[in-house]
Amino acid sequence: MQDIVHETGLDIDEMLNRKAKRRELLMTFLPFCGLALTVIILSVVTKGLLLKPENLVNIMNQCFTTAIVSLGAAFVYAHGGIDFSVGASCGVAQMVCIFLVSSKGLPLPIGMLAAIVIGVTCALIVGMASYWLHLQPFVVSLCVRSACAGILIAGTNALGKNIRVPLEIFGIFNNDTVKIITLVILIAITWYLFEKTSVGKTEKAIGGNRTTTWQSGLPIGRNILYAYLIMGICVGIAAVFQMSRAGMVTSNSGIGIEFNILIALALGGFPMSGGASAKIRSMLVGALTITFLTNGLIIAGLAMEYVNIVKGLLFITVIAVSYDRTNLKQVVFM
Repeated sequence: MQDIVHETGLDIDEMLNRKAKRRELLMTFLPFCGLALTVIILSVVTKGLLLKPENLVNIMNQCFTTAIVSLGAAFVYAHGGIDFSVGASCGVAQMVCIFLVSSKGLPLPIGMLAAIVIGVTCALIVGMASYWLHLQPFVVSLCVRSACAGILIAGTNALGKNIRVPLEIFGIFNNDTVKIITLVILIAITWYLFEKTSVGKTEKAIGGNRTTTWQSGLPIGRNILYAYLIMGICVGIAAVFQMSRAGMVTSNSGIGIEFNILIALALGGFPMSGGASAKIRSMLVGALTITFLTNGLIIAGLAMEYVNIVKGLLFITVIAVSYDRTNLKQVVFM
């Protein structure tokens, strides 16, 4: 009798393992198929305009900010965290940078450092409040987002609403070669940290099972702060490049980045609750997919408000399809 029970248990474990492997394989290739399908369909709809060289350069520029912030956000989402303040904090970082460089005449490196400090500060506020004060990062990040949005509106109104970015100073950040080099370096650094060091491995362990990670003696609090620190640095870097491309800083600068990150996360197959299956490549594939989708729909003549509706519906659909019903795992942001 015990042998039968033992064999039955082994059969169930083997079946579950096979099912988990099939699911992992599906979630690895499905995002790439989604990207390819998006490009093919929109190429047909736009009669080839989507893949014209000049538009591909435009897509690269549009994807750049989302990709950089996504690289940092991967660490936060890997442990089951979330941050809705990245867009507004990016806007404040832009405003502070341009104020210090243009109005105060400080060197460009000082302005860049200030932008990174703003991004890191806002991110760490969310991280520290969520871990040490045991507040939901969802709630904290919304509060930080609201505060940053208010600061951005008040600051831009005081400085002249539409603050011009002097291209003679910031023009280098609008250079395609500089962008590609920067993105490649950031991908290499974040991939190494995420896949090869204890920082990334611990983030995924926390997302997989927070209690087990704590019982293993791994420093949960410190690694959560590391995640928000890395994301804050990426937000600061993205801020400098985004305002250089836009040519001005306004009260709407940076707004909406956080939602593009969430949609990129879903389209790229990055698990919403984190864990071992979280991959850097998922964020990059998702960022490319959402950029091609947005660009293609606009070229096809769809108004921006309807594009946002499509993106929202797509996000809900992807979450519904990829929801893990085998173990009734809910999406919980820690």
